[in-house]
Amino acid sequence: MNALFRDRIMVQRRDGKNIKDEAEWIEVDDVIDCKKEMFTKKDYRVVIYTENGEYVYCTNNNAFFDLMSERHGMIMTDKGVLGNLTKMKSVDYDNGKVYFDTDKEKYITISKPRESLVKEYIKKLFGR
Repeated sequence: MNALFRDRIMVQRRDGKNIKDEAEWIEVDDVIDCKKEMFTKKDYRVVIYTENGEYVYCTNNNAFFDLMSERHGMIMTDKGVLGNLTKMKSVDYDNGKVYFDTDKEKYITISKPRESLVKEYIKKLFGR
């Protein structure tokens, strides 16, 4: 199988009872086995075992957003909003929106505090 098309899982490394704050990707083909384990009285987690260690399937929103924002084109445009600006069709700074279709129905919001960061990022991506 071509390495470019391999499936990956977003996980957090587990060291004993501790789970690292940072998320990372692991290859699905590296998984030896998985088990559903109870972490608290009401919280089950999927624990993934590989030759490189133990991982917990990532359900932490902050870790997810941090890892995804490392990808080319991905940027936080508003609180809790992450968008892939390489897929944008247009941007409207006056109304604080990035559009992903020509009908301007599919969009994400841009908060005022993030507007200059988004402008700078779009300029780097597209030179505009």
